[in-house]
Amino acid sequence: MGKYVITGGSRLSGEVPISGAKNAVLPVLAALPLLKEASICNVPFLSDVANTIEILENIGVKITTEGSVIRSETGIVRPVIDNSLSCKMRSSVLFLGSLLSACGEAEISYPGGCALGARPVDMHIWAMKMLGAKINTDDNVIRCEAKRLKGANLHLPIQSVGVTENIILASAMAEGTTIIDNAAREPEICNLCDFLNMCGADITGHGTKRIKIKGVSELHPCSVAIIPDRIEAATYMIMAAATGGELFIKNVNTDHMRVICAMLRKTGCIIKEYNKTIYIEAPQRIYSIPYISTAPYPYFPTDVQPQIMALMSTAQGQSVIKENIFSGRYKHGDELNKMGADITIKDNRTFITTGVRSLVGANVNAWDLRGGAALIIAGLCAEGITVVNNKEYVERGYESPVSKIRNIGGKIRAL
Repeated sequence: MGKYVITGGSRLSGEVPISGAKNAVLPVLAALPLLKEASICNVPFLSDVANTIEILENIGVKITTEGSVIRSETGIVRPVIDNSLSCKMRSSVLFLGSLLSACGEAEISYPGGCALGARPVDMHIWAMKMLGAKINTDDNVIRCEAKRLKGANLHLPIQSVGVTENIILASAMAEGTTIIDNAAREPEICNLCDFLNMCGADITGHGTKRIKIKGVSELHPCSVAIIPDRIEAATYMIMAAATGGELFIKNVNTDHMRVICAMLRKTGCIIKEYNKTIYIEAPQRIYSIPYISTAPYPYFPTDVQPQIMALMSTAQGQSVIKENIFSGRYKHGDELNKMGADITIKDNRTFITTGVRSLVGANVNAWDLRGGAALIIAGLCAEGITVVNNKEYVERGYESPVSKIRNIGGKIRAL
């Protein structure tokens, strides 16, 4: 796998254009088997997007790309996703709902993705059963069958983004009405629902804990724009804060950034919001945030936990960070300690970070997507040279990170 070589110490300054959201485009792409044709704009060029396109082409969806626009034509869909494709990323499980709805059957191997701890697909399987599917899970393969899915009332035991999306995809053309209680409320789910509604679906309540889907007989072609990536925007804001920098974050939905802006203001950063732009100016050294706890949207996102930990590593004071979503999202703490951070990890979910004056460049490993972003942040503010191995994890969720960082004064290259 490749690596990033970073020379720290530069103050970041300038403008960063934010790409379309990874977590929004993947479920929208998974919906394409339900449509004869569609057009998707503001698509980020990511390895996860490339892998999803490969899945779509493998099952019979014709894809053409032009810049950040993807157009699709769906022919006869083959409702089987090869193991070599599904093992590459977690979001491949979203094809369970769309293929069941489109074809009356689906076969998919257990999905892969970043190793973030226990992320069982049991809830996805339970949801498909509740909608009337017959399911067999022999040989590490999920096989589902249903002539036509039927609406049902589903109360999710936890707010799961993926399960909420899978139910939406499965029930958009189901017979009757489906209610999702304790649904996830992320903006990316709203993007999916808005897209399907433009195609003729009847979905209401998205953005709340109760989503109602009235099944329709068919969906018609339409186009959609992918929302800006709030996690990418948060990452670059934290880069500015870590390097004492000054950035204009362009093409953002400021409503999606409220909790991040509030959190970074506590560190002493000046933040101003304009139309689709956030300005951040950081002090020479930021203050620590005493307590940070991850939770589903609209609260502090787990996908920004590693980056905020990198920031707290050099803050004035001590910070306690509690990870409530993923039990395996802790390995970046050990890597930051290699760079001179003072982080105590308790039960893999609680991190006590005492800020040090400066980090020191080191050879470190990215074990997942957001952990890799955290190490880049640490490398940019560290003394000397940092090598971040396994850059492929980062490229799953960040479009053109090297050129974007270079354009704002960061010294980074990919090998």
